Amino acid sequence: MFEEPFRWMEAISTRHSYVQEKLAKGQPVIGVPYKEGALLLGFSPQPGKVFEVYDRIAMGGLGHPADVEKLRMTLLDMAHLEGFNRSAQDVTIARLLQFGIAPSLKQNFEEVMRAPYLAQLLLAELDPEGRPGFYRLNYDGYFEKLKNGGAIAGSEKVRKWIDKKVEETPFATFPLDKALKEVCKLWEEGKQQAVPKDEKNEVDDDTSITLKDAFEKWNLEAAVLCSKASKKSIYRTLDAKEIETLKSAVTKK
Repeated sequence: MFEEPFRWMEAISTRHSYVQEKLAKGQPVIGVPYKEGALLLGFSPQPGKVFEVYDRIAMGGLGHPADVEKLRMTLLDMAHLEGFNRSAQDVTIARLLQFGIAPSLKQNFEEVMRAPYLAQLLLAELDPEGRPGFYRLNYDGYFEKLKNGGAIAGSEKVRKWIDKKVEETPFATFPLDKALKEVCKLWEEGKQQAVPKDEKNEVDDDTSITLKDAFEKWNLEAAVLCSKASKKSIYRTLDAKEIETLKSAVTKK
């Protein structure tokens, strides 16, 4: 195989198709700025959708839970090593991606005899001035900076639709409660983009699920990086009361 470039390229194409098929039913994670920082939100059948990585860095994951956890631990170890060798201020998503995890993912994906990672990551951070930043990392090591936030999703169509709506919405001016409601709305409407219009009455799987269904069926995981936090850690998850308030606000008809 390695002596024949065409066969290697064919194997890589097959790996892309395989991973994309495995990720197809993954539930979106959306990251946006809000008035006091950055917000990450997603629904999941099991805990393990949104995490803290370092003092000013959070991540959301989509894909196989074991692969998402492995990548989280890799980022965590890299962040602590970077902070120890340099300083906490030098620990940024850009450095962790460019000089660490992205090259490793690319190498793993191109070694066709190894199992590829079944995961995508959405990372958020606040810089020392409190400005939010977002990055998207793909399973093959490709990463990109998202100017105003964005999403990861199993469906490329859903992801692009959510990205477009995030770009058009002034999330940075919203208080947290309004940002949460708008993100939930985008999550629900984005899911509908994967359903062909002439089949919406026939589809009964996770693709056509509503917000009400999602709250009843899955766990909502949401966390913020808040520049106004009074303690050292600016990361916090939404508590049960906040989630219940959000549920009541977005599912009432």
